[in-house]
Amino acid sequence: MATCSYTVPDKNVTGDNFYGASICNQTYIDYFWNTYGFAGNKDYWDDGFGWEDACNTDKPLARTFNACYLLTYSAQDYQNDAYSGAMLNWARRYVRDNCDDLRSLCGDGSAIARSFKGAFVDDRIELYLGFWYSKDVPGRAETLIHESRHQGGKPHNANFPAGSVFGAGKSGADSTWGYEGAWMYGALYLWWFFAQGARTTSALRERARQRGNLVIDNAFATHPGFNI
Repeated sequence: MATCSYTVPDKNVTGDNFYGASICNQTYIDYFWNTYGFAGNKDYWDDGFGWEDACNTDKPLARTFNACYLLTYSAQDYQNDAYSGAMLNWARRYVRDNCDDLRSLCGDGSAIARSFKGAFVDDRIELYLGFWYSKDVPGRAETLIHESRHQGGKPHNANFPAGSVFGAGKSGADSTWGYEGAWMYGALYLWWFFAQGARTTSALRERARQRGNLVIDNAFATHPGFNI
């Protein structure tokens, strides 16, 4: 990662120490690698991104694995991932079904992620430095869901509202909660994680609530009319 420059934030606050204690198991590593779109992309995850050091939560790969662990095991009955149930259960399935090409790049230092999909496009999700070093573990799970929703065929369809921290008047918002776009999927997951998340901490659940409300208040052209 010679061309990337980053600072590792407090890993107790972001949850990387908490989840990092679980992911350093070859069974988990193999499952995440083969399930969530990493497989076949070794060239994007080596050279400093962590392929050769998959337990090191200072590096992008392990920090992504932490998000995969949260996605996979946060429902109390995580074995049930039926779409008829709560999103806390099926979000991992949705990401698994829609994310089959996950790549790591430096980005500009602040970019989070981007989904590419369409005719004559190599369908993929790219993760950038902001994903690993500006977001906590629940926020990274939210991003994987968000970008997978784009891969599932839902682009943003509105401009951000006045006062939005994401850039008032700029494109990239969803029109309404009922549009069921990427912002709604991310916020809904954070809501469920806050309400019923298992194998986590109360501090991370609270951080998920705060992030969910930030999305609800800033990412919809028409405010949904509620908060978490």
